[in-house]
Amino acid sequence: MEQSGIIIPLVTIVFPLLGAGIGYLIKQNIENNKLIKSEVTKERRELYQHFVNLIMEIFSEAKTEIKQPDEEIVKKLYEFYKKYILYASPGVINSFSDYFQYLYATNSQKVTLDLKVLFTKLSKIMIEMRKDLGLINQDLGENGEKLFRAIITDFDEIMK
Repeated sequence: MEQSGIIIPLVTIVFPLLGAGIGYLIKQNIENNKLIKSEVTKERRELYQHFVNLIMEIFSEAKTEIKQPDEEIVKKLYEFYKKYILYASPGVINSFSDYFQYLYATNSQKVTLDLKVLFTKLSKIMIEMRKDLGLINQDLGENGEKLFRAIITDFDEIMK
């Protein structure tokens, strides 16, 4: 009788303390994951914005007949790649790789540059970036081709 008189109060004190301790550890883990995700998302936004700025710069220079050397564009894309590879999702990495493989193929004369394919591959990168940031991509085309519609004069003709 005496043992049960001690055990019951002891159990009623120990179990809530254990539950509180476990709950605290779980909460800390969740908070740390949120903090890391927040920092990664912030870094992704900055890097993805850099990519979008680079692409827009290329198109704006093409509109004004100022042609930037291909080496300079590739150099800037490589710089972007070095920075984003740690933060980007697999979808972004894979679509970026597909784009570069297409550029390699066209530069080696294995494939003729097709603007429709080029824009589709570029827009696929941007759609994947938007997905990565949690943005809605509805009505932007199958691979997000409509992202370029505002900046390409003959978009409808190219994408036929």
